[in-house]
Amino acid sequence: MKGLGLIFLLLLISCAHVVRAQSQGYAALPGHPFVYVSSDMNAVVPTISDSLFNASARGVRFQVNRTELRPHDPFVTLYKKQIAPLLRDKGLVLRHIIVKGAASPEGPYDNNCRLSRERTQQLIAFLSSQLGGNFDTSRIEYDSICEDYEYLVTLMNEAHDAEAAEVARIWQESGQSEPVCKQKLMSLKGGSTWRRLLKEYFPSLRQARIMLFFGRVPDPVQKLELSEAEWPAFGLGLLPELGKVSAWDLNNIVVGTPIAGLDVPKVVKGVRLPLIAVRTNLVHDFFYMPNFGFAPSGNIQLEYFPRSGRFTYNVGFSFSNHRHYGESKFFQIRDVQLEMRRYFRKGHPYRGAYLAAYAHGFAYGIGFGPQKGWEGEGLGGGLSAGYTVKLSRDGHFRLEAMASFGAFTTKYDPYVWGNPITGEADGKYYYDYKGTASKFKKRNRVFTWMGPTNLGLQLTYDLIYRKREKGGQL
Repeated sequence: MKGLGLIFLLLLISCAHVVRAQSQGYAALPGHPFVYVSSDMNAVVPTISDSLFNASARGVRFQVNRTELRPHDPFVTLYKKQIAPLLRDKGLVLRHIIVKGAASPEGPYDNNCRLSRERTQQLIAFLSSQLGGNFDTSRIEYDSICEDYEYLVTLMNEAHDAEAAEVARIWQESGQSEPVCKQKLMSLKGGSTWRRLLKEYFPSLRQARIMLFFGRVPDPVQKLELSEAEWPAFGLGLLPELGKVSAWDLNNIVVGTPIAGLDVPKVVKGVRLPLIAVRTNLVHDFFYMPNFGFAPSGNIQLEYFPRSGRFTYNVGFSFSNHRHYGESKFFQIRDVQLEMRRYFRKGHPYRGAYLAAYAHGFAYGIGFGPQKGWEGEGLGGGLSAGYTVKLSRDGHFRLEAMASFGAFTTKYDPYVWGNPITGEADGKYYYDYKGTASKFKKRNRVFTWMGPTNLGLQLTYDLIYRKREKGGQL
């Protein structure tokens, strides 16, 4: 109960600061909670608490132990396309910027402090390059947070994490000392909580975020009054067109349904993240086996995409059951494969080049004639490399080329049509064994291979998606 009370108090304080900011003439821009606009160009910029900053600010994420700003980071793209037009809008005046850089708690504390400082500087340098010479850089308020436990608690609360109250309690009881909090969290539940936080939340803490405050120059044009039933659906799509609607008081713009007769800019939808993709290998779908003929196999793979990172996890199954009894030809295979991929392309985690490790188990019955047949089981593993490109505009339908190299071993027995001892063509199949029947043991032969194991031209489609991300919250 104490932990729940603490969370409630933090939420109450955050709400109070939002009300205070709005009462001073600033309101968050719809779709962009990190951008505040006031109808009074001289309105006093409010004091922003840590709780409000964590709830509203947005920014760039950095890779582990890195400080360079990636040019294709989603926030960089959003800023250039959606926020930069505000800087050029003569009806708006940029009043104030808050910048905070941070690092996740893993690693040495001193190094985390260095990372947070350099990430802050990188984002400020980027903002300065976009502002031009008209903005007084002394209006940029900045700070660096070595290990951002305050934001960690915010993220856990937003995710309704079962341990959010416990982590918040430890943070408060540590006197908000980052080194003390770190030691307590690392020892919590024998380290299991720390390991989970490292995987689920720490990537989001490697960031630098901003809040922007604009004042609006008085506009002599009559303000458009909207009834509650006429509130327009203005989201991200509004921003590039702000110059065309400068007569509107941004404090009165509310998300709703479009107004008939108005030229409402198209709303840009949020990012729909894949969860499960389905894949098939066209080489297997149209397979031709020398000395046998056309032998396609049904094959399907399911790829799971975690919430963050560049690793994905696959499970695949192949099945063929071709039986030509008249020629004593068979091609019957059952193969189950597990695979872990690592994608390398920057800007989009699931396209471009990848490297994978795989393991598989299989059973087979293959025959090329009355005296050439084998059946057995085996295991194998190795590495795959491939390259993925999008086929559809949204990238949810993809094509990839891949090759696998590895090794497998199989225990097998040859079999023949007709009795191998008497030579009688009795219409039955026998193991190719001529010794004493009582001494016969199945799978008495072994074959091992090392080298190329698979080739693929594969089609992938995103079958199941995560909940669509809200626009602007990257």
